[in-house]
Amino acid sequence: MKFIHDENFAKKAKALQKPLKHETRHPKSIVRIERDETAFQSLRAVKVKDLAFPLTLYSGQSVVLDFGDHCVGYLHYALNHLPLHITDSPVSLEFTFGEFPYEIIKSPEEYIGELGNGWLQNETRNIVFTPYTGALERRYSFRYLKIERIDTAKFPILVADLYADCTSAVRLSDARKFDIPDATLEKIYDMSVKTLKECEQDVFEDGPKRDRRLWIGDLRLQALTDNVTFRNEDLVKRCIYLFSAYRSDTRFVAQCVFPDSSPYVYEWLFFDYSLFYISCVYDFVTEYDDLSFVKETYPMALEQAERVWVVFINQREELNASFIDWCKGLDKSVAMLGVFIYTMKQLVSLAKKIGEEYEFLEKRIEKVSETLLSHFFSEKGLFVTENGQISWHSQIWAVLANVLPKEKNVGILEKMKNSDLEFYPHTPYMMHYYLEALYSCGLKDEAIREIKSYWGKFVDYNFDCCPEIFNSSDHFESPYGAPEINSACHAWSCTPAYWIYRYYHE
Repeated sequence: MKFIHDENFAKKAKALQKPLKHETRHPKSIVRIERDETAFQSLRAVKVKDLAFPLTLYSGQSVVLDFGDHCVGYLHYALNHLPLHITDSPVSLEFTFGEFPYEIIKSPEEYIGELGNGWLQNETRNIVFTPYTGALERRYSFRYLKIERIDTAKFPILVADLYADCTSAVRLSDARKFDIPDATLEKIYDMSVKTLKECEQDVFEDGPKRDRRLWIGDLRLQALTDNVTFRNEDLVKRCIYLFSAYRSDTRFVAQCVFPDSSPYVYEWLFFDYSLFYISCVYDFVTEYDDLSFVKETYPMALEQAERVWVVFINQREELNASFIDWCKGLDKSVAMLGVFIYTMKQLVSLAKKIGEEYEFLEKRIEKVSETLLSHFFSEKGLFVTENGQISWHSQIWAVLANVLPKEKNVGILEKMKNSDLEFYPHTPYMMHYYLEALYSCGLKDEAIREIKSYWGKFVDYNFDCCPEIFNSSDHFESPYGAPEINSACHAWSCTPAYWIYRYYHE
């Protein structure tokens, strides 16, 4: 697929690029991984002793280090030899990084996931002479580090020093602070802020462990949360400019951008993600009141709505080519109509702010709303797809489209929760929009209860950050067929900080 490159927007994005902030982190202790049925994935890191350098390693020996918290950065290390034991042959060390203990014990040779095994966090280094000081070139996302000596030489080697050079666009101390009287909510808030901080790099990455790219669906949620925490206005603006700079030859914005590769963009197309370009611009101007920014990005926002409108008119069934959620078998058609109405209303607001014509947009909202209600709202008081599927996703996005009175929307959410539906949110990403639906209906206390019920389990398991996917009944669920490739720190999971802030400030 060919891409349209707008050099003007690319230059604007480049001008907002800033140096990252660095922080040195040393490991805290030596641990061993033990089985514990009460722990996440039935594994727990148990402290053996405090860490003191140097560490001595003989052939075949290994050690697992605990950095005490989640890290995103580059490993630096120094090796030496004992005075009477010079290195008379190269030393081979295997480094294995893990966000969770499971990654430390899972052999790379056993990997059967759908994603490339290059994302597994392990690396082998051969050191010919000591003393030696060096670093691994790849940036890793981890808390635990296993170092194993895999050469067969008889002499010992000393790990004289080892630390992580951690990077981020922000520091935790930059985040907005306020009093949270509920202890569990305070922990969830801190965990959410930590997650966002780890993902704020050169762009808002979806996850620092894997992908490490700018996805527009993630950006929308990260920017909302950043607005009430770090307020990194320039980074939000830079990311929207990057999406403005890269469109497919069908004029849809790129769904994701690789900032380290020119940037490189894929040919993926999710209709909901294209429409969320509108949401990103709308949220930005709502927060920062920058009308000049709206004027320069509005044509792109309108273009996304126009392209999806054409699909709705001509081949509505194609709207299933959307993301919505990692949920196998999900019929996304009704949810997508909700997304379209939701974002079109935001587009109308943008048009009004800068004096653009908007009446034709309102007519389109009326037409799609009529379709949603006349074709898909059933006598049961729930939205049903043409193939008879009733999902949480359909109800949530229909509520967010706000095509019914508030009391009916409240009833939809109550019926949805009290029904045993097969299709429910599988990711914190979709949970965010459930929380938004609750807030939109004035059910703020219910939203907070949902946060404590869902994200509270992360607190119970002592997670450092919020993961990409979480199923309390199956800790090994993975959209990629291998839990070791899942991300334990993922951007779309950080939004409890946004909702908790709103709860105490509105």
